Amino acid sequence: MKRNTWFALLAVILCAALTGLGALLTCPKCGYEQTEGTEKCTHCSAALPKVPVKVAPDAVKVVKPTWAIAADDDWRKAGEVAAAKKLWLAWFYARNAYTLNMMTEGTNSSRASNLVSLMLGYEKRLSSSAVTCPLCKGTGHADIRIKLTSGREQVMHSDSVRCKFCDGAGTLGVFVRADLLNHDRAQVKRDYDALQKDRGWSGLSGVWLPEDLTKDLTLKDRVQLMRTLGSPCLDCAGLGKLACIKCDGAGWAKCSNGECTSGYAPCADCGATGKPTKKTATTSGRYTSMGSFCPTCGGTGHSLCRTCKGAAHLACTVCTGKAIQVCKTCSGAGQNPVCTQCRGDGTLACNRCRGAGKIRNAPCTDCSGEGLVLCSNCKGVGRVSRR
Repeated sequence: MKRNTWFALLAVILCAALTGLGALLTCPKCGYEQTEGTEKCTHCSAALPKVPVKVAPDAVKVVKPTWAIAADDDWRKAGEVAAAKKLWLAWFYARNAYTLNMMTEGTNSSRASNLVSLMLGYEKRLSSSAVTCPLCKGTGHADIRIKLTSGREQVMHSDSVRCKFCDGAGTLGVFVRADLLNHDRAQVKRDYDALQKDRGWSGLSGVWLPEDLTKDLTLKDRVQLMRTLGSPCLDCAGLGKLACIKCDGAGWAKCSNGECTSGYAPCADCGATGKPTKKTATTSGRYTSMGSFCPTCGGTGHSLCRTCKGAAHLACTVCTGKAIQVCKTCSGAGQNPVCTQCRGDGTLACNRCRGAGKIRNAPCTDCSGEGLVLCSNCKGVGRVSRR
């Protein structure tokens, strides 16, 4: 009994020793166990299978953010939210991407040109809306007036003839007022700032950028970011143009004739009865009837509106149908006027060191040795609102 116990104990010690040396391999031919690393079986000399080398997982690569990477990241987000029809949010991302890109490529790059085109496309869609066509009442189709053999005119609705005013769309585009655009933008701006903050990005006077990029920013860098972001004119919502006040951005107004309906008004000759009210004298001096129907309206009781000539609308007298006017505040630039104190630079020469950056070979404490200070009037943006 003791002998069996010693054999069991010896087997345990041997297994532990083998385990310490390495994992065991089983010979596929004879079944004998071999230590890991052995090429041939010690019992039958058969070749042992090779153990795959365990490769330690690679360390997570930390990509240091750059201006180009950050710009592309916001560009991608602009496309994602635009696909979800969140155009204002997409516009904010695209504008921030354009601002970040200015730090590495400037304005003469394909990325900058693409971002400008992207923002203009968003602005075009945001600044336009649709109203019901006054001529077809939203159907997109025109009425056909057929002259019958009896002389009477019959009005028929046609699904094949498109409305000549809206070209079958049923709606007409109008330019959105600046106050409505500013209201919508202000609401989305709060959501946009919260989303950028949740990403861990830092805000700098309206510009959002990764935290690592803020560490080595100089005064010139910060001013360049703020100047690129700009200061949109609130009178035109930064578009440089605004909806005509007279026609509310439509370019046309409904017919001034209150009795006009889709370009037709009650016949004035028959009083909308459709029957003739006059008689004509023949050569013999006798009076004969004009017929069973009013010759002016063909018995329908309605005739072409004499005010709009059947168009159901009139061109706006203020904008002459253009629907928009150039913003007088910014003269069409879309930005607030240039700061008169720094002339748009955003910085001023330090008064203490007079722009030298040093005083007695020591860095100036007022400008931290840069020789420039932030303009107190525009806060580095280079533009100032008149409000």
